[in-house]
Amino acid sequence: MKLNLINYALISVLPLLIGYFWYIRNKVIAGVFKLDHEVMSLTPSIGKVVWLYLSSLALCFGFVNLVIHQVGFYELFFTDIMMGSEEAVQITQDFLSKYGDKHRHFMHGVFHGAILSVFLALPFISLFGFLQKLSTKELFYHSSYWLITCMLTCGLIAEFV
Repeated sequence: MKLNLINYALISVLPLLIGYFWYIRNKVIAGVFKLDHEVMSLTPSIGKVVWLYLSSLALCFGFVNLVIHQVGFYELFFTDIMMGSEEAVQITQDFLSKYGDKHRHFMHGVFHGAILSVFLALPFISLFGFLQKLSTKELFYHSSYWLITCMLTCGLIAEFV
């Protein structure tokens, strides 16, 4: 199964761009949520940018197994393929030739992104928010960032990777 690694690299920039506009240039978005905190300052350094990009790249690689169902099928036979089993290669090639494009569209990825944000990001945000005694508005603010980011990232992964 061949995945487009160049598109991985490009899609991995998306969470950084959304985060930049959501948290750094957020006067309009913060106004919608009626938050009264200061806009975060951005002190760019190459180390921080590289670390954030690598974290975003890891996030996109993690989303692939949850969004592209064909990867899960391929993983069932991966060990056999690596051991040289021609039968496993034939089974995966037949399956992928027949069902390789099924559920590989943007809206299916958006659906999985919404599910991921609710069942993966929301519990962590809620836990840290309650420990830091954040208001409900701030919890919705951070949760909506992850909702938008997961939906767009997973949609693009499903369509273009």
